[in-house]
Amino acid sequence: MNALAAFHLRAAAIYVALGMVAGIVMAAGQHFEYGPAHGHLNLLGFVSAAIYGLVLKDRPDLAATRLAKLHAILAHLGLVVMTIGLTVLFSGDVATGEPLAKAGSIVVLLGGLAFIALVFKATTPRTA
Repeated sequence: MNALAAFHLRAAAIYVALGMVAGIVMAAGQHFEYGPAHGHLNLLGFVSAAIYGLVLKDRPDLAATRLAKLHAILAHLGLVVMTIGLTVLFSGDVATGEPLAKAGSIVVLLGGLAFIALVFKATTPRTA
């Protein structure tokens, strides 16, 4: 398996563990206001990162591109910043949390656009 696919799959495993722990802590403390952060961590962290890894495992030629490396940086950095921002925001610190959540969301969007480009590159018929 190529290194970038392995990175995404390992990150997905870490994100799902963090998401489960966060969900348990959130429920045990009756702090359901953190639900959006928990949900984003599981969906963008676990599900999306696993999909990224599986796509790049199937297409190692794509994993070797600068676009794939840029996508990985944007997707994971954006997720971490956004999740921290959402957690801080829903803890009541709007002045700190909102800018972090917004910045992280924009970085995640840029990562998503990079992934769209990778998918289109992967699914465009090759000429002989």
